[in-house]
Amino acid sequence: MNWRHRAERKFESFSDFIFENRKKVIAAILLLVIAFGSQLPKLTMDTSTEGFFHKTDPMRIAYDEFRDQFGRDEKLLIAIKTDNIFDIDFLNKLEKLHKKLENKLPYITEVNSLINARNTYGNEDSLVVEDLFETLPATQKDIKPYKQRALNNPLFQNLLYSEDQTFTTIIIDTQTYSSFDANGNLIVEDEEDEFADDVETTDDAQQLYLSDAENTEIVKATQEIIKDFQAYDFDIYLTGSAVIAGTLKQSMMADTKGFIQKMMLMIVVVLALLFKRVSGVFLPLVAVIFTILVTLSMMAITNTPFTVVTQIMPSFLLAVITGGAIHLLAIFYKDFAKTQEVKTSLRYAMGHSGLAIVMTSLTTAAGLWSFSFSELSPVADLGVFASSGVLIGLLFTLVLLPALLSTMKIKVKLVKEDQEKHTKMDTMLLSISRISTGYPKAIISISAVMIVIAIFFASQLRFSHYPLAWFPEDHASRVATEVVDDKLKGSITLEIVIDTGKENGLYDPAILNKIQNATDYLNSIQTQTYFVGKTLSLIDVLKETNRALNENQAEFYSIPQDRDLIAQELFLFENSGSDDLEDFVDSSFSKARITVKVPYIDALEYNNFISQVQSQLNQEFNGVAKVSLTGIMTLLSVIMEKSIHSSAVSYVIAFGLISIMMIILIGNVKIGLISMIPNILPILFLSTIMVIFDMPLDMFTMLVGAIALGLAVDDTVHFMHNFRRYELEYNDVDKAVRLTLMGTGRAIVVTSIVLSLGFLVLLFASMSSMFNFGVLTASAIFIALMADFFLVPAIMKLLIHNKGDI
Repeated sequence: MNWRHRAERKFESFSDFIFENRKKVIAAILLLVIAFGSQLPKLTMDTSTEGFFHKTDPMRIAYDEFRDQFGRDEKLLIAIKTDNIFDIDFLNKLEKLHKKLENKLPYITEVNSLINARNTYGNEDSLVVEDLFETLPATQKDIKPYKQRALNNPLFQNLLYSEDQTFTTIIIDTQTYSSFDANGNLIVEDEEDEFADDVETTDDAQQLYLSDAENTEIVKATQEIIKDFQAYDFDIYLTGSAVIAGTLKQSMMADTKGFIQKMMLMIVVVLALLFKRVSGVFLPLVAVIFTILVTLSMMAITNTPFTVVTQIMPSFLLAVITGGAIHLLAIFYKDFAKTQEVKTSLRYAMGHSGLAIVMTSLTTAAGLWSFSFSELSPVADLGVFASSGVLIGLLFTLVLLPALLSTMKIKVKLVKEDQEKHTKMDTMLLSISRISTGYPKAIISISAVMIVIAIFFASQLRFSHYPLAWFPEDHASRVATEVVDDKLKGSITLEIVIDTGKENGLYDPAILNKIQNATDYLNSIQTQTYFVGKTLSLIDVLKETNRALNENQAEFYSIPQDRDLIAQELFLFENSGSDDLEDFVDSSFSKARITVKVPYIDALEYNNFISQVQSQLNQEFNGVAKVSLTGIMTLLSVIMEKSIHSSAVSYVIAFGLISIMMIILIGNVKIGLISMIPNILPILFLSTIMVIFDMPLDMFTMLVGAIALGLAVDDTVHFMHNFRRYELEYNDVDKAVRLTLMGTGRAIVVTSIVLSLGFLVLLFASMSSMFNFGVLTASAIFIALMADFFLVPAIMKLLIHNKGDI
């Protein structure tokens, strides 16, 4: 263990260096914080579904290619309930809302409703494609022919109106690309004049997609507009994947602000009660504020967005950095009461706790860093920046805090007063010491039984990825989505791309017949958990056109079986003034899009659905076209698969790295590995809690395991660091346990309280995912504390029998 003693001496010398150069150290750190902090305003947020994927992920690349070709599939969907959607007064109000949305909403391309629904018909020798209501009739009786046209169009049911005609929809298409470049400058559109060549433009391939901020602006503007139209006979529901993303961001921003405020207040109270000193409150707060500021600024500098996953990071860093500061300050204040000399006590505190604080920071960072290998971008970002934040906090704890202490006038408190203050805690810790070393076999046996029970419960865990369920049951977006799924048969889409690989390949009637077969198959899918509510494709346009050009006769609502006739009819539709064909085919007529309307349910339910569809369509188009599935629903289903795989990898990496660090710290392979056993307990026991309270194993709860391991091992590091020191000195396990608990035990209890309270702040979250994360992480910290105070001493008691026996 000579290296440990040398390390402690190094920390003492480092303390003296900081004391002698305190003003320079403080100035350097302030400059560093200011430099980083100046970049914080550039931090962006991203709650998009595609944002979960790395930009190099094949799924993300395929989705981006789809958006480049066919536009953004995320829409805003407004459903309106009334007694009769074809009532003239209702239609007049619907038209006013439609026009206001068209005129007031930013970053949109189109607003579709019954008002401008496509009405295709033949007129003598010409094809007419116009709005269903070019102008609204003046009286109710004049509505009848318009109503009949709408009801005769099979495309409209469950798309623009419900089966009972009490719901209608307004569908808002947003821009595919952002209106701003990477520097935040508004992109100038080309003007078709003689000076067009002089206008700087951005090529589509280089353009950014519609940003999260722009999407949120659209959602907020829509929410404001519909407020003025809401009425008992005009009941409005706002949903759609774009709305879910926007409301997730709104909840995130509100929650994150609330978390930090509540946690700061909690930390102030705990520190004030613990130290009863201004410096004891001020110094840890400076460390955590600077840590969060620099960490978030690093995200801004690297263009890494703040996401639904990384929103846990500020609360996490607040708790962790405060815990480290408490360990240092507790030792400093206790020694200062004896020496009354800042330099001497600072030297002692750094020598006593410096190495342990470094090791705990490294183990916590290792647990977090294991996420950096995740296949999901936000989880990988959490791994990179949360682990960096812990190390930055380590810098402020061991450099800035000692420097600030060196410049402060610290009030001297008598040792007697300090001892009296901790009498109750001393009594508790002494009792724990006697129990843990007095009944080691019983403690280990009970722990073993509990582990077996926990493993049984772990097998009962259920996986889930259902962002809608993160909202409260009465949340407007959740209610709207559930209503639309029920009444209008789906609120999100699966997108299918049929690539013939040939120019004008879609003129082939055989290909079109196969697309018809595919849509028939899709529309037939009905199970207890999911269904297909509607399909939209090129053949809908073609069949409408064919019927219109054949005297509007219903029997001609079919696909022509002549290639030239198909080409001619599609050409006529293109020249009718409608651009709807662009939504379903590419310019060379080689790729076709099928949009499949489905309900918003747990993404895992769709895994089987997607694999079945892919298999069926591969068989249908075998040898004639390539079939690929994409869209928001596909992305949602893949996210959970990647999350499960990535979490398994993260757990292995975290456990391996932390085990190595424990072996290095303790200096003995056998004891190092055995000391890791208690740190597995929190992970196993959490599974029991999750099963009992029906908490799903989702993206957030999967993070708990590696984070809990990193946090739980902190207490073990502090305990074992001091236990080994006393055990080697006295060759007495009982005495070593007693001295360890009476010394560092106090700080372990307090830091565990701070960490637990820090995560319990998440109980105030509006989203259940964050609530569950907070409960489970706080529970893990408590379980880890019990394991370190009871199980670790019991194991050491049985493992080390005689003097020098290791």
